[in-house]
Amino acid sequence: MLSFKRLCNQRVNFTRLTGVKVEEFREIVAIVRLEWDKLQSQKKVSGRNSHLKTLEDEVLLVLIYYRFYVPHEFLGYLFNLDNSNICRHLQKVEPLFAKNLGIKKDRSLCSYLGG
Repeated sequence: MLSFKRLCNQRVNFTRLTGVKVEEFREIVAIVRLEWDKLQSQKKVSGRNSHLKTLEDEVLLVLIYYRFYVPHEFLGYLFNLDNSNICRHLQKVEPLFAKNLGIKKDRSLCSYLGG
């Protein structure tokens, strides 16, 4: 299973897969974390535990999706998730990217990366 913890030790591959350096990735996570924590605290019922245990893994999934536009089925294979779970994770994290990082219609990280 692909995860931030495993991939961050392979810095060249990390940058190739995400389009950002590990340090930039950590900045993105820090920016998104404030809103993420708010969302998590507003949940009335916890529901099932996510297969993606950390926000870093959630962000990793979105960045790989934005970088390559691979089908949800392929992302599911990489992250060991069902297609519907991939869709739910994207729906949960993409609005945080749009609100906090600014995303052009082509989903490039415009305000964060100086675009």
